[in-house]
Amino acid sequence: MKRTITAAAVGLLCLAIGSGAALGQDDENQILDDAMAFAMHDAAFTIYHEVGHMLVGELGLPVLGKEEDAVDTLATIWLLNDEDQDYAFNALIDASDGWYFNAVNSTGSGVDEFSYYDEHSLDIQRAYAMVCLMVGADPDNFGETADIYELAPEQQEDCAYTYEQAMASWGTLLASFEINGNESAPIEVVYDDAGEFEEFAQALKQDELLERAAAEIMGTYALPNPVTFRATQCGEANAFYDPSASEVTYCYELAAEMFNLYVYDIAGWGDTAN
Repeated sequence: MKRTITAAAVGLLCLAIGSGAALGQDDENQILDDAMAFAMHDAAFTIYHEVGHMLVGELGLPVLGKEEDAVDTLATIWLLNDEDQDYAFNALIDASDGWYFNAVNSTGSGVDEFSYYDEHSLDIQRAYAMVCLMVGADPDNFGETADIYELAPEQQEDCAYTYEQAMASWGTLLASFEINGNESAPIEVVYDDAGEFEEFAQALKQDELLERAAAEIMGTYALPNPVTFRATQCGEANAFYDPSASEVTYCYELAAEMFNLYVYDIAGWGDTAN
């Protein structure tokens, strides 16, 4: 069942926090479970985002405009069409919420701190662009989410064209690389030592996020050369594609950062600390 964090869970939790109510052990455990789910949902989107970069690099795809925005769109399309809709739809909602709350945090430092020159669009732009694609593709499932993001009804209707155009454009671009009876070069999935981030490594393995992405790519597109999908410690919260190594890397630190974002910024656990 699809959940909408910003509408339900956080609203109830904020009532408890605002009233000064102490959280019981069951409530604390629920927050931690929700935080891990949030981190893994964000990881799912992030991995597909980096896989988009990998396809651009390995297949030599042309990109008009910002590559970061283009692969955001591709990752969103993949998840919107995932067979496991409950998981994929929650991943989309949580990823957009992550950008939204990151944007809220960065706003506190003032507009002078924004990286207008960055290769990524601003987090708030990424959040709204993603929600537009979501409601454009499936207004029944994502209408509530779009309402929470205060997209006007006419904007939501316009998003249907935005999604259809993106779907057609990426479909045309990738069509000539579809496997069509050929074999793809292999994708190896590697989990490096996680150290203090072991709980996040175990969650990644349990959800098989890297394995699922690898299987989908190898079953759909004919990669010309072997590729590695790696989870590892990076010394920073990050994820990236390295064209020189033909490798997609997801950093355990990023999962930890998103976990903490949920606990302290979305659930507001810090407000209950004694």
